[in-house]
Formats: sequence, C-alpha cells, structure tokens
Amino acid sequence: MKRTIPKSLVQRQEKTRKDTVEMVTQAILVLESQGYNIKIKDLISVTGLSRSVFAKPHIREVLVEYGIIQTQTPEKTAGAESTRRMDRLIAEKNGYIQRLLRENEQLRYEVELLRGKVHILTHKAAAQGEELF
Repeated sequence: MKRTIPKSLVQRQEKTRKDTVEMVTQAILVLESQGYNIKIKDLISVTGLSRSVFAKPHIREVLVEYGIIQTQTPEKTAGAESTRRMDRLIAEKNGYIQRLLRENEQLRYEVELLRGKVHILTHKAAAQGEELF
C-alpha cells in the first residue's frame, strides 16, 4: 500500500527549506559585508542553525554558489580516498597472485623433472631385473 504525504506537510517542508536558504544567504551577505573569510562555523554562530543543516543539499548549493565550499563534498573526497586505497590493495593482491602463479609454474616444472627422473630410474631398474616396490 502506497503511503501518501499530506500536501500541507510538503508545503510546510518547502517553506522551511526556503526560509533556511534565505537565513543562510542573509548571514553570508552580512559576513561578507564585514569582510569575513566565511567558514561554516561562522554561519552556525550567526544563524543558530545546527551543523547538520549545512550538509543538506539545498544549503550546500548556496554555499557552493557563494564560494564558501567547493563543489566536491567531503563524502566524495572520502570516497575518492577509499577508492585509491582499494585500488592500491587490489594492485598489491594482483602482484601477490602473479608471484604465486610464477611459483606454481616453477613447482610444476620441478615436478615434471622429478617425474622424468623417476621414470628413468624405473626403466633402468626394470632393465636390470630389479623390483622397486
């Protein structure tokens, strides 16, 4: 069953968003006029809004628009670092796998040499009439 959200709730949320954007915009303009190098902590103290409000997409758009933050969010930066770390781990694992494959190939070669020696010794013993086993 699909749940519907009352229209009045949606309108109230939209009004709250607009009011918050307006409050942040006004705070930015006031701080700029006073010559501040604006940081989010300055906006928190001027507006009284919580830090979590500044992580909301509609507020981040305002912060990007006024050049207070870069377009790349901390989540993306953390994601990029995580991706680099994963790439490095994958490269290390691939190197380890390649080393194991080379060692495996070397061991197969040595096994074949030993089989050949056993075969030769078995034939030599049979030719001399000896039983090995």
